[in-house]
Amino acid sequence: MNRNSNVYTVIYAALLCVLVAILLTVAAVGLKDQQKANSDNEKKQQILASVSSVLGKEVTFENAADIWNELDMDNNMRVVDVKGNEVSGVNAFEITTKAQFKAGVVKEEAQLPIFVANIQGKPYYIMCLYGAGLWDAVWGYISVEADGSTIAGASFDHAGETAGLGAKIKDDPAFAAAFIGKHVFKNGEFAPVQVLKAGKTPLNGADQVDAITGATKTSDCVSLIVENSLSGYKAALQKVASSNAPCQACPADSCASDSLNVEPVNVQ
Repeated sequence: MNRNSNVYTVIYAALLCVLVAILLTVAAVGLKDQQKANSDNEKKQQILASVSSVLGKEVTFENAADIWNELDMDNNMRVVDVKGNEVSGVNAFEITTKAQFKAGVVKEEAQLPIFVANIQGKPYYIMCLYGAGLWDAVWGYISVEADGSTIAGASFDHAGETAGLGAKIKDDPAFAAAFIGKHVFKNGEFAPVQVLKAGKTPLNGADQVDAITGATKTSDCVSLIVENSLSGYKAALQKVASSNAPCQACPADSCASDSLNVEPVNVQ
């Protein structure tokens, strides 16, 4: 065949494309397990980051799997519906958070994961957050203490917030740390912490986290995401609070440790 002909050029290009496609397919299949493992480990890091202050150490990509195993997290996670009822037969870790929301609001039929980290004999309940940021999706995790209201920590991530401004929801540890000690309920009413500019008054007596300077829109989005996401957990958190309330007619050591039937695991 004449190598200078158009037919040769077309055939050569087609064969080259086929060869490259085969090589890419082989590489993708070969790396699939490793990619899944890396994705799972990143998710574990984000979940555990919401209790890093309780753990007393930073959760990194390198140590996330070890901490996850120490806390026996695979056996300490549950799925609930918006009424607070447990959903059986569903792996909480495999739930796609985005699929549980529509237009930033928890679906009525949503299945919501709760990860329970038992640290030094105390349970911390970790819930997922999801919604729209200024430019793209924002997601994260927030943990509460056994009273179902006091926030123990939070972690945030995003797909496209502005570097140096809105991206600080992930990059600036001080932003997530500001949620610690705030509340989801105030005076028995659902009033999750709000992210507001200094000087603004929160609605319904809610606690306040200061908005990021120069990123008011992203801060507003995070505030809405926290409220909308936790609204789906409202009933479950009320059950947590009720179950962990001090027992009035039983010895202290016979009280249930949590409402999700999770056995405590002490991690030093």
